[in-house]
Amino acid sequence: MKDNSISKQIEIKNSIDNLSFLWLACFKNEDLIFQYQDGKENRFQLVKDCFEELKYFILYHKENSLYFLVDLQKGNISFMNYEDKDSEEKKNNIRLIYFRRNRIEISGDKQNHTVTYHLGYQYSDLQGNNRKVILEIYQNGSWIINN
Repeated sequence: MKDNSISKQIEIKNSIDNLSFLWLACFKNEDLIFQYQDGKENRFQLVKDCFEELKYFILYHKENSLYFLVDLQKGNISFMNYEDKDSEEKKNNIRLIYFRRNRIEISGDKQNHTVTYHLGYQYSDLQGNNRKVILEIYQNGSWIINN
């Protein structure tokens, strides 16, 4: 009997070849963790295990000079050396938000696989409200702000 389940028909590979952007975590003690180092992938769990010590999180394009930097001490995001200075609100308990979303569209025999990156931070304002700033970043480097 032939297995026609959708899980057997869809194949997603999480190799470096399928990714446009890679991450780099910079810690307060100056340690760095690259997503791919010495031909091996470091799992994001390594970063999560040390969130309290995380200083910067950088998402950089692997083929050109595009990058996004989340400053977890100030609570802001920089894009290619541009930093939004207008939002100097006092932020408490700043936490990183980062995940990748894989979208697969199937039309007949064709599959279209798209990866988007979601990068930002959440924090508590002076009134104790939880706030989020999240960028949705596309493979070509274009991005939009989501709340």
